[in-house]
Amino acid sequence: MPTRVAVAGLGSIGWKVAVALDDGIEGLALAAVSARDREATRGRVALLNHPPAVCPLAELGDRADVIVECLPPARFRDVAGPALEKGRILVPASVGALVENHDLVAVARSHGGRIMAPSGAIVGLDGLRAGAEAGLEAVRLITRKPPGAFGAEVAVDGRTVATDSIREAVCLFEGDARQAISRFPANVNVAAAISLAGLGVDDTTVEIWADPGVDRNEHRLLARSVSNELETRVVNLPDPENPKTSGITAFSILALLRRLVEPLTVGS
Repeated sequence: MPTRVAVAGLGSIGWKVAVALDDGIEGLALAAVSARDREATRGRVALLNHPPAVCPLAELGDRADVIVECLPPARFRDVAGPALEKGRILVPASVGALVENHDLVAVARSHGGRIMAPSGAIVGLDGLRAGAEAGLEAVRLITRKPPGAFGAEVAVDGRTVATDSIREAVCLFEGDARQAISRFPANVNVAAAISLAGLGVDDTTVEIWADPGVDRNEHRLLARSVSNELETRVVNLPDPENPKTSGITAFSILALLRRLVEPLTVGS
């Protein structure tokens, strides 16, 4: 019996995950989806090989064992709460939303649910978790993105600046991860993932740069523990359908889903 998967939100990430599941991943089956326009969604999924059920967010946990969340952060709780109360596994693309909804960890614990956050656009979380076991001393994330990835306008030193007018690298933010997540909720799921795996949001330092010298999203992770020093750099192409996110995010979610059912997994 395959593990049933539901996808909440069919934007660029959610649709890629749904199509991959429909194409076939051994041990997994696309059971249900949910999106804002239900009629349009029914027409869209009718093109799949095995059209899933289309239902409201709160009902996904009735139809699936695993719920993949690919929604705007404001809708996160609408799917996460009901799924965890039913003891399901939640795989959130909106990892940053976990920071402001951390009480859902207690909900998962009390109902037998689980929250499994994908690595998304960052590498090195396995080493960071190992460092946390040994004793982390410092963690810093430096993110550089093309200016357009932040939208049409962005705040620079208290001024609103059109991103297409930025001609040199500008530091938009430096501070702790909690503030970064609050100010850039659509761009810093990476900061949330690093914080949750390491020192927490108040003790993780984040720099966010708008850099016209890069055409891809770049993340550098620097960490120091009592047992090792870690430095990673990953450069991701922006998703062609949504330049605010990295194209690899959907594939990271699919890799996590495979781990749920494969007899051999590698990496801590």
